[in-house]
Amino acid sequence: MRRRHALALSALALAAALRAHAQDQRLLLDLCINGRCLGSSFVVLRDGHYLIDADALARADIPTGNVPATTIAGHRFVDIAALVHGARASMDAAGTRLDLTLPAEAWSAKQVAVNPAARRLPPASVPSVYANYAADIGSAGRSSLFLDGGWSRGVAVLRSTATWLQHGGWSRGLTRYEYDDLDHMRRWTAGDQFAFSGDGLGGTALIGGIGVSRAFDLDPYLITFPQPTISGVLQAPGTIDVYQNGVLVAQRAVGAGPFSLANLGLGPGSNDVRVVVHDPFGGTRELQQSFYGATAALAPGLSEYAFQLGVERPSQDSGRYDSGRPALLARQRWGLSDWLTAGYRIEAGRQLVNAGPSADIRLPVGYLHLALAASRADGAEGAGQAYAYDYVGRRFGFAAGVQLYSRDYRRLGDDFALARVRSQRYFNASWSPLERFTLQASIGDVAFADGTRQRSEGLSGSLRLGYGATLLLALTRSRTDRDPADTQAFANLVIPLGRGSIGVNAAHDDAGTSYGVSAQRSLPSDTGYGYALDASHGPDGLTGRAELDYQNAYARVAAIGTRFAGRSDGDLLVSGSLLALDGRVFAGRPLDGSYALVEVPGMAGVDITRENQTVGSTDQRGDVLVPGLLPYQANRIGLDQADVPAQYAVGSTAATVSVPRFGGTVVRFDVHPLQAVRGRLRLQDQAVRYGTLEMEVDGTVLRSPVGADGSFYFGDLAAGRYEARLHHEGAYARCALDVPASTAPIRNLGEVTCTPEPAP
Repeated sequence: MRRRHALALSALALAAALRAHAQDQRLLLDLCINGRCLGSSFVVLRDGHYLIDADALARADIPTGNVPATTIAGHRFVDIAALVHGARASMDAAGTRLDLTLPAEAWSAKQVAVNPAARRLPPASVPSVYANYAADIGSAGRSSLFLDGGWSRGVAVLRSTATWLQHGGWSRGLTRYEYDDLDHMRRWTAGDQFAFSGDGLGGTALIGGIGVSRAFDLDPYLITFPQPTISGVLQAPGTIDVYQNGVLVAQRAVGAGPFSLANLGLGPGSNDVRVVVHDPFGGTRELQQSFYGATAALAPGLSEYAFQLGVERPSQDSGRYDSGRPALLARQRWGLSDWLTAGYRIEAGRQLVNAGPSADIRLPVGYLHLALAASRADGAEGAGQAYAYDYVGRRFGFAAGVQLYSRDYRRLGDDFALARVRSQRYFNASWSPLERFTLQASIGDVAFADGTRQRSEGLSGSLRLGYGATLLLALTRSRTDRDPADTQAFANLVIPLGRGSIGVNAAHDDAGTSYGVSAQRSLPSDTGYGYALDASHGPDGLTGRAELDYQNAYARVAAIGTRFAGRSDGDLLVSGSLLALDGRVFAGRPLDGSYALVEVPGMAGVDITRENQTVGSTDQRGDVLVPGLLPYQANRIGLDQADVPAQYAVGSTAATVSVPRFGGTVVRFDVHPLQAVRGRLRLQDQAVRYGTLEMEVDGTVLRSPVGADGSFYFGDLAAGRYEARLHHEGAYARCALDVPASTAPIRNLGEVTCTPEPAP
């Protein structure tokens, strides 16, 4: 009705505006573009040209901003001949429909996200303090205690670790303050941290200082490596099917015009992408592209960096810093295109400078890494170079690399290294001629500064048998310049059994032949037990390891027994955590991520779920701690409504929350007893006979019919004052409801007097 009224008003205005153009013909036609009808639209026929209302073209996603237009009665009209070259218009014989045939160039290009990034939720948290502990009571004086604690507030966390050894006393581990800058996707760290480089030529040093680095984990939905873009054209709206390596992964509706597919979400290695385009007339065509995904490369426009400055710390066991050994690391890489990632690295220390460039090249078949470096330390100069190639396909994989260092090449951390490497070479290949069979080969060669050399070769094959069983065969040979070659053959058969597995194995080396058995059962996600057994008998007698695990909501216990070289040892490992959050202290299993305190006020025994899996039940206060949340991701937490008595109302049964690293939040579910409200309405000193009483509460409109005696009833209404509206015999009135606090299941408000008001 409103649209017809607007069209009538526009027609009157248009008629008045066209009086100056007697030769113009004004029409209200059904507008169809490339066979798709958009509804009624105004059309002006002037000197044999069709002028189309620009608003109607906008509804068809056709841009007209750069096209000359004529303004008539305040509306922009576009000459179809000026819109795009090749446009055609025709009117049906009845003069009620206008068909436009437009080439694809009339539409602007559309980018279709096949895997659109999920909306990142802002993290919610409350201050909390946690402490993980692991106590190992071992035989022969090998007892120890490990502590890992932290204080979390918002996106910042202060963390520290400590270790106690029975014969070594206490030692401090890593202590640091971390702040996550979500807007810029970076993390600031003050305190103990590892300065390292991943280009193969840089060193590693434990320093105490300050650093800032790119943190892609702050946006877990971001695809950081290059993805292909596939483009096409649709003359009319249609659909596309996207196949990755022969598997249908997405279907999307696409409007007419040029389109490009982005964010395909391809994984690493070789990928074959096929796009089937369906037009509305039943026609199909295919677009194909092969693309190699390299996760080490950066997508165009992305950068990765780390800048760290401090003083070196000899080891984690030593709590002191060497003030005479300052350390600096600066490294950065940029995604310059979908095939090239370039970067640099600079390391500096006491009388040490090391720097060089790097490049990561995504090839049509494989991935190539190149890095060069030069160093100067104590007046001596050195050089290093690294080359690596990697290819991963569905049937074949290959990796090879070499790292070479001159005699005087130095890096951060070399002074604390047990041995300095001068060259490394490796070669790995895998082949899967059958879906169930994989063959792998490897060769390695490492040379050290003292002249020693280690070489190794290996050949292995795995065969998947029926019922999930796997047979592994391996042959390895390793040797050094100082020791004789060691050749070993190994065979292992593993048979899965539900949550566990059993296996038998045999091994042969220069010392003789050994035979063994294994069995394992993993711990459940909640309360339960698990075990692991590995035992073998060989030339040195019986050797093995047995472990029995048990965990509940409060701790994890493991009893471990070992026997090697004729000696038997035992350990009892107890681990868990303490967490202070929202005024309460909870004991639980070791925390390995973020967490949430779920509150269902006053309701004990309500099952709580995480990602639709039950993780615990509320205690007497209606609280339960839910660990294991993924930081900065959407975590779905819910309750089982079947555990809530029928006389209680549940506001919502699920909530989606995001939490920071090592942080926690509080999730409260609104569960309260149902409390009904009733009363009788009066209007102008008379009882209201029939009608409807309605009001809005927390965005929800509640309605109650009014009876012959003016009675009304609401099934659940909390205490407070409410403004309600009465619709009675075509008139309206305002009614104020004052609901008192009470534990009674039904609260009677008695007579409620309403005040007449104008109709809305």
